[in-house]
Amino acid sequence: MIYYIISLFFLWVFLYWIIIQKTIKQTIIPKKENYIQIKNKKISILTYNIQKFPWSTKTLDEIKNLIQFHDIILLQECYEILSIEKDFSDLYISRGTLSGFNLIHSGLVILSTFPILETKFIPYKSYNSLTFDRFTEKGFLSILIRIGYEDIRIINTHLQSSDYNRYDHNVFLQFNELLNYTKNIKENYIIGGDFNIDINDIKYFYKENFIYPTEPTIFIDFKTGHSQSTKKKGYEGLIFDYFITKGLNLKTTIIKSLYSDHNPVSAIII
Repeated sequence: MIYYIISLFFLWVFLYWIIIQKTIKQTIIPKKENYIQIKNKKISILTYNIQKFPWSTKTLDEIKNLIQFHDIILLQECYEILSIEKDFSDLYISRGTLSGFNLIHSGLVILSTFPILETKFIPYKSYNSLTFDRFTEKGFLSILIRIGYEDIRIINTHLQSSDYNRYDHNVFLQFNELLNYTKNIKENYIIGGDFNIDINDIKYFYKENFIYPTEPTIFIDFKTGHSQSTKKKGYEGLIFDYFITKGLNLKTTIIKSLYSDHNPVSAIII
């Protein structure tokens, strides 16, 4: 009897979690909308895989100051659903909601001080079904924001992971899906995120306008599959977090952080 009750409890929790993910708002507009004066202002953008899973006890308060220092923030592995509106009540928020039959949504969130005019989440058709990524809705989150009198497309993505190799071949299949989407974009755009492939590997196959830091953003021990944000014996440094642009140029820098296994990458639009 006790096992039956426990099973029903976990089933209820699971169904409740799915319902929450499917009913959250995809775009949130702050109660007091901000229209930033951009004259002589340097616009900053941040990409950061915060490794904030549903079962994680760490809070967003620990990185709130770091995040709010920027005008546009791209977060990956942000599975914090309930508190993000409260923590960033003065920002526009877009997120990839759960549309399919996966257990977890994409974990993609974009925060912006500029008005969000349009939000669209596109799941990837390709993925490695033998990895944890099978249970998450991997894809890319595309928004349109207005900066002054110009509309700019911002895209946040998180590609297929690979714990024991430099990259999974599905990275290329997903990246091709992303590039096919950009062919129809009329505006200037910035793509950022956790690409799960070192910049030096992907540059060998593609000639996009990659903007990236010179230091590693993550360190991985491919024998154990463990990763962290600091250098350690047996861990290889890789640059997984960077940007791709059209019509815009960025100047990047790494911010050292122990909050996640990734170091965030900050950039100024120049």
